[in-house]
Amino acid sequence: MNMKLKTAMMVATLAIAGAAHAEDEKHFDGFYAGGEFGRTFSGGEDDIYYGAVAGARKQFDNNWVFGVEGTFGTAAIQHLDHIWTVKGTAGYVFGSEKRDMVFVGFGYVEAKASGNGISVKGSDVSSMFGYERAMGSNISLRVKADIYSDDTIVPSVGVAFRF
Repeated sequence: MNMKLKTAMMVATLAIAGAAHAEDEKHFDGFYAGGEFGRTFSGGEDDIYYGAVAGARKQFDNNWVFGVEGTFGTAAIQHLDHIWTVKGTAGYVFGSEKRDMVFVGFGYVEAKASGNGISVKGSDVSSMFGYERAMGSNISLRVKADIYSDDTIVPSVGVAFRF
C-alpha cells in the first residue's frame, strides 16, 4: 500500500510539473521557417504571391517578442524573377494560453525583374503587420500584410515551424 501511495504521488508531481511547464512555454521563441501564400496589389494590378519565410525571435517574460525575419518569394507579375526582404520585428503575446501574437516589422526589400534580355533590380523600404497563432508547441499559423513605399501591398497567409 505504501508503494502505491508513493507511486501515485510521483505521478501527480510529474503531471503538475508538466502542466506548469506547458503553461510557461514560450511559443514564439527561437528559430522558425515556413511558407506563405497571398496576393500582390500594385498599381491597379493584383497577382498571386508565394514564398518562404525564416527568422529568429526572442520571447521575453513580459510578453514582448523581438527578432529578425527574412522572406524570399515571387509573384505571378510578368517578368518578376524574385523579391526578398529582411526586417526587424516586434510583437506582443496575449491570451490566456499565450498562443496569440500581434507583430510589426520594418526593413529592406529588393526585387529583380527580367525580360527581353534586360534585367532590372530595385530596392526600397518595407513594413509589415500581422497576427500569429501557435497551434502547437512547434507550429503556428500567420496572417500578415507587407507594405512597400511604392503603394504595393502583399497580404498573405502562412505557416511557420519552430525548431
